[in-house]
Amino acid sequence: METNFSNKLINITNGRNFRELGGYETISGKKIKFHKILRSGHLADLSEDDRSYLTNYGVKYDIDFRSKEEVEKQPDRIPENVQYDFNPVFSDDLTNSSKSIDALETEAEKDPQFGFDHMLLAYEDMIHSATARHAYQNFFKFLLSNTHENEAVLFHCTAGKDRTGFGAFLLLSSLGVPLETIKKDYLLTNITTKSFVENLLIDEKKKGASDNLLQSIKDIQTVHPEYLNHAITVINKDYGSINDYLHNVIQLSNKDIIDLRRIYLQ
Repeated sequence: METNFSNKLINITNGRNFRELGGYETISGKKIKFHKILRSGHLADLSEDDRSYLTNYGVKYDIDFRSKEEVEKQPDRIPENVQYDFNPVFSDDLTNSSKSIDALETEAEKDPQFGFDHMLLAYEDMIHSATARHAYQNFFKFLLSNTHENEAVLFHCTAGKDRTGFGAFLLLSSLGVPLETIKKDYLLTNITTKSFVENLLIDEKKKGASDNLLQSIKDIQTVHPEYLNHAITVINKDYGSINDYLHNVIQLSNKDIIDLRRIYLQ
């Protein structure tokens, strides 16, 4: 089984981490349709050309996993005729991806592991909290309603890596995509946002940021295999398996799983 990871970025000029989930192959040999599911960072900086591009791409739903504070600070610039859904995973941005460097400095200076450890806690919150549970249940309701061909659901947070990455993990798992492929998709964030993170670290170093702070910034602005592995371990320990989690927490029925695969696979 081969999966092409080179064709995932779509042609958005003023946005971060815009990626197509089409083309991934499932365990049964089927593939996810193109122009059905997109994942990304926020849509606040989209140009008119970007908005036209998404319209032509077929985007019909914009699922925004960000907190109220994040949305007010950087509201999405959605194309016309796109249905917007405010669907916060956290009441606050627990990943800190939208926080200022100053807000991280105090904790990071005391503990070089602050960023890494904080991300593990954020993933636990995505698994357990009532707010996150409601958000991902609602996410799947939109996915199940997206029945027309060449119409896409776009889901995102601020950086498009953690809340979005966990949502992609749940979705790809429900479609029967192998875990190895899911992990590779998850880690693509480090490639698609590499220049952004490098420039951020260079700028902060010039401002005098300590090694501890730089490490926390990097840990918060990138993804580590350990983050998703930790989430999987917690799910298996507390709920039995990802399939049990999808059924019992996300509340997907067997019919829902069949419908998802009918809608998104070919």
